[in-house]
Amino acid sequence: MKQLRTQLLTLMVCLTGGWLHAQSFQPFWTEDFTNNIPAQWTSVDASGQGVVWEWCKDNASGCSPVFDGEDPFNSSSAVSGFVVVNSDAAQQLPQNHVSRLTTAAINCSGKNTVFAQFESHIGTFLATPAASAILRVSTDLTNWQNFTIFPGLTAQNKFSPNPTVSIVDISSKAANQSTVYLQWQWTGNYEYMWNLDDIALYDQNPTARFDLEIAGFFYPVSSYATPASQIGTDTFGFFLFLSNKGLEPMTNVKSKVTVEKSTGEILFADSVLTASIEPGVIDSLIEMPNIYPPQLPEGEYFIRYSVSADSFDLRPENNMKGSPFLVTDFVFSKESHPQTATRSDKDVPWYAGNYYTMSAGALDQYKAMTAEFAFATDSTELDNADVVATIYLLRVNDDVPSNFAGFDASEFPGTSLEWIGYADYEAPDDIINGQLQQAELTDLNTLEDGVLLEPGGRYFLMAGYPESVKQTNHAFNTEITYLNALSTAVFSDMWYLGGFGDELSAVMRMYISLLSTTDERPLADSAFRLFPNPANDQINFALRFDRPTDVTLTLADITGRVIKIEDKKAVTQEIINRQISQLSPGTYIARLATAEGTKTLRFVKQ
Repeated sequence: MKQLRTQLLTLMVCLTGGWLHAQSFQPFWTEDFTNNIPAQWTSVDASGQGVVWEWCKDNASGCSPVFDGEDPFNSSSAVSGFVVVNSDAAQQLPQNHVSRLTTAAINCSGKNTVFAQFESHIGTFLATPAASAILRVSTDLTNWQNFTIFPGLTAQNKFSPNPTVSIVDISSKAANQSTVYLQWQWTGNYEYMWNLDDIALYDQNPTARFDLEIAGFFYPVSSYATPASQIGTDTFGFFLFLSNKGLEPMTNVKSKVTVEKSTGEILFADSVLTASIEPGVIDSLIEMPNIYPPQLPEGEYFIRYSVSADSFDLRPENNMKGSPFLVTDFVFSKESHPQTATRSDKDVPWYAGNYYTMSAGALDQYKAMTAEFAFATDSTELDNADVVATIYLLRVNDDVPSNFAGFDASEFPGTSLEWIGYADYEAPDDIINGQLQQAELTDLNTLEDGVLLEPGGRYFLMAGYPESVKQTNHAFNTEITYLNALSTAVFSDMWYLGGFGDELSAVMRMYISLLSTTDERPLADSAFRLFPNPANDQINFALRFDRPTDVTLTLADITGRVIKIEDKKAVTQEIINRQISQLSPGTYIARLATAEGTKTLRFVKQ
């Protein structure tokens, strides 16, 4: 089965996107495929290759494929049957299939307007849905008028929302006609699938009167998982995009965002009021007025956007959206788990990885120790146990601006990056697709374990697949969208700093630790004390200096892997209390760093 191989773009579809609630009027004709395709209908492949629409009893019957990152068909009545074209099963054909599902004659007499509504879910590889998957209408089975179903799906290798509810005005062909035929036609070759269900004809527009939608939102966290030592400088700003998909204005629209603990406790909230959003407005930018500097301990959190208005929304399910994030002990990650796998569509050695930034204020030093990643192969192309890779840690040069203007995209690594660390990887014999793998990083210059990370430093951690294994598909996740933010990057014939689109995050994690747990320039004993020791739920750190001193306080496990880092300015005498109930029993390191030196102490968590 083919893998996703081309760039994914942000989806903005004007006639799609979820379930429509019942209106105050009823359709005059329906079909939901409860008992099969009706006998008077026809299902043919005009190319003569046998790729036809077929009936599925339900999703459990397995007749409709479910691809990585997608859910089974989610139409309103999928449990009682639907129809599907399985283009993927036909594989590569000598020519395009032309799959046509045609209704029996439908009487539209006395209907001055006719709207067709139906639910579907399509996935295409090379044939763009807006052009290849259409609704055709005829009164004589000879002369057909074409109608676009997926106007926003103009890119290759795309899946529609599941389900997509299409509403199409076919009055120009069907109004006041006693004999009307509808035909769903798909022209393609080795695509994915197209599911169809719950067809209805109305004599007036069935679009909801009041339908406000969060069309997209900004995920302000630079990484899904960020070490507690680094999260403090990842300041959050918030914005979202609203669309009025209904027929009436939405007034007094309140947009709200919250940052929450996994328990639901709200840590931050902000909102903004918009007087009116008119019908037909798509992706209106709404910015929140305030920012949130997160000072968060290790744990699970959630960013939640919501919207409300004066009028009752007939589709409230799209009025709330959000995504989780983690504050970790010592790992950077853009994703929660491997979910799918893809590779460049260029037949060349290629590279995939992520962009990470270190906190700018630390007085102590940290190093990147381990890279963790995953991949998959098609056994007909390459055995996964034969995969080899080189891991590259690349530092972004200081003269590269924050927006990466002028970035040298022509070569790998190129003049905008400095290669500072690496790891060689060979797959074990018993590896399976999607299994997380680790490689220990080595400093390219010193050949020592671990690579120094500079305060405020910007880095790319990349996996490179050479000529012999260029068919390797790197693992990705589609659950987090890094809108308007540099996250995953790819290099094939050139650098693509948008990767395969903001919907695909590479599985390429970076583990950090303290550069050293010894004191080459020790501070005086009186400068740093801790108590009690052993400790249970809380430990106290006593700091004392003769003059105001900037400090960095770091907690780490016994191996040096960072748990928490905190910068403080102009300290003279201060006692810092820290909760440690979340730590496992064992020995830990507390390290104080200043411009004059360091002091490292050990304590026991009981």
